[in-house]
Amino acid sequence: MYGAPGSSGPARGCRRPRPAHWAVLLGAGVFLAGCASMPDVPDPDDGPEAACRAFFHELDAQVASAGVRDGIGEPPEAFPYLRATRFLNSFHEQLGDAAVRGAWLDTAQETDRAARSLELRHLDAGAVDGLPMPETVAHAQEAIAHCGALLREADALDADHGPWREAADALTVPDEYVTWQRAVGVYPISRWFIRSGVAVWQSGVRESFDNETGDNEPARRYRPPSAGTHHEAAGALLADASTNALGWPELSSSQWQQVFEQFAPVIEVEADAAYNRIGAPFLVEDGLPTVDTTQPTVYTYATATRYGDETLIQLNYVWWFTERPLDHWFDLLGGRLDGLNLRFTLDGEGDVLLVESVHNCGCYHQHYPVQGLSPRESPDYAEPPLVLPGPQAPQSGERLRVRLEDGTHYVTHLAFAQVPDGGEAYVFADYDRLRSVPVVNTGQRRSLFQPDGLIAGSERRERWLFWVSGVPQAGTQRQYHRHATAFVGRRHFDAPDLLERIYEREHDH
Repeated sequence: MYGAPGSSGPARGCRRPRPAHWAVLLGAGVFLAGCASMPDVPDPDDGPEAACRAFFHELDAQVASAGVRDGIGEPPEAFPYLRATRFLNSFHEQLGDAAVRGAWLDTAQETDRAARSLELRHLDAGAVDGLPMPETVAHAQEAIAHCGALLREADALDADHGPWREAADALTVPDEYVTWQRAVGVYPISRWFIRSGVAVWQSGVRESFDNETGDNEPARRYRPPSAGTHHEAAGALLADASTNALGWPELSSSQWQQVFEQFAPVIEVEADAAYNRIGAPFLVEDGLPTVDTTQPTVYTYATATRYGDETLIQLNYVWWFTERPLDHWFDLLGGRLDGLNLRFTLDGEGDVLLVESVHNCGCYHQHYPVQGLSPRESPDYAEPPLVLPGPQAPQSGERLRVRLEDGTHYVTHLAFAQVPDGGEAYVFADYDRLRSVPVVNTGQRRSLFQPDGLIAGSERRERWLFWVSGVPQAGTQRQYHRHATAFVGRRHFDAPDLLERIYEREHDH
């Protein structure tokens, strides 16, 4: 045994280990450390609870081994039937309320069920067949729901005295910034050069952006699948819906579809080229992504943000291009796959408060306030958000028309206006379909996204320049919930306090 810290040598009476002993000691230390950190594997024969924990344990092991973890993140080991989002985590301090806790658990459990169903779908048949199934369950998909409900009850998470605080602490969402990259990149110094470059880019956008429709006819136009527009009725549907304790509206699938149809945008592109056509992504045999543009497709999903104690619903419309073409041999921004996410934030009456656009890499996040919001003089972010002049609030029969630049797909015009004649109708698809797309000529399906949320093959050369910001693989296309939207400081597209940190509500004055 060695002396106390700070002593100059070994303690009296002890011999220093000979060099040959170091390998033995090191190997033993590694072995013991591994044993100390190795979790107990549940024995399926110890009853229904143990059988379900064994099922989840083995399923997670198979998912990790196969590399098919869903990009939304992994569940905590102690509560394997729950997964988090940033919106859910914003209720951390309100879980003492039984109603809030129940809705929080329901949503966290459903988030896990959806992710596990996809992960199970992407496992080989042999791995699925080898899972230790609970006695009363015939299929693995059924076991996910059965075991989640059983363990939630066994853990007493709904009870006031239950370990729900431990579950909330364990249910974390990873920060989308890599701190060690900032440390190595001397971030306290490099951030000022990055911020200067961001300011130049923002200034250029302000000069070129127009909150009116373009004067010239676009080369390509995509229209919503529904010709009529009744956003007032869709907004009323949201406003009149009953909500759970988190403020989430309880609408049927057909009602959500109606809401998405009535707010759906018109997408216009300046030039007609193959790389300016939208479609459905899939994977080729080598795992690289591409887009089938024979059927224009817009993917939809709903999210929520918070302003004080109020939950505000957000409608997201996402579309994909085959690429952002290289402009020259040293182009840092071009590459395979490109696309945008257009987001509407609605107030409690179903009226549009804010429109935002962000590319599917998390880049070029732009705000267009519509009504009821005033930008704060000093937004609570190290990198000021790009707030542009918003469009006038929509009148009856109007749609949001978005004009995109040729090749770069930058937003150049954005305004509510009547739907013009002509153009090609797109179809809707649930965004979650992207979490399980076909791999051509294999009969298999895989997520478009890797476990880290990134899309392999969509890398950009800019990552070698902006790695010092801590954004992993800057410019790479990625899954929702995984979008870092600032190079200076930290900002996430799905941050539940994003609106509150940037804007004041007019009724608050």
